[in-house]
Amino acid sequence: MRAKSLLLVLLMPWFIGFTSDENLPPTGDTPVALVKKIVKDVTYKKAGQSDWEVAKTGDPLFDQGQVKTGSKSLALVLFTDGSGLLRVRENAVLNIYGKRNDKQLDKNTYIDKGLIGFEVNKQENAEFKFTTPTAVASIRGTLGFIEVGSDSSTTISLEKGSVEFQSTRGNKGSGTVTGGNTAKIDLLGNVNLNSATEEDKNKNSTTKQLTTKKVKIKTPQGDIEIEYYSSGNR
Repeated sequence: MRAKSLLLVLLMPWFIGFTSDENLPPTGDTPVALVKKIVKDVTYKKAGQSDWEVAKTGDPLFDQGQVKTGSKSLALVLFTDGSGLLRVRENAVLNIYGKRNDKQLDKNTYIDKGLIGFEVNKQENAEFKFTTPTAVASIRGTLGFIEVGSDSSTTISLEKGSVEFQSTRGNKGSGTVTGGNTAKIDLLGNVNLNSATEEDKNKNSTTKQLTTKKVKIKTPQGDIEIEYYSSGNR
């Protein structure tokens, strides 16, 4: 018994050193986010992977991972540090990036196209950014959506909180959008900041409520139930 106690005393410093922040695995070896919910057609792929895989609930997303949704589809993406939840609406492509900064995880999401609803908790020292083909936005804690149009223009609309943004093209306009307002950034770098329209409010509402519908299809093999995302406008 005394021998076992002595062994534990000798090994304790090794355990403490192994579990310290300095010995945490690099971001690339640990998930940045998880796929929390899937509706219909959702695929994902890891960094350096050429083919898309069918996503399943609970799939981990590492640094440089991607998520793609098809028509009438939806994916919920939850960050592993508890900092926020993203709602990837139909026909969208989302890229996830994460970099460890001391004990914090700096996050950047690049949106190729489509609409992403977000609910981000208040950030202290960590960074939480959204990047699009025309803008970059820094978020501290807010609720709203970012949409990339077919012409790569960017729309940022907030239900509450505030977001600082800057265009990455042309005139490189910048500003701050607050709750109840919407900012639009075009390809020339121009910024148009106005009160949120009814359409903007509807997008915020339907995205947050996660409206889904189910249909049953009869086949010779039996009934098939399909769940799909409803935008609320169809």
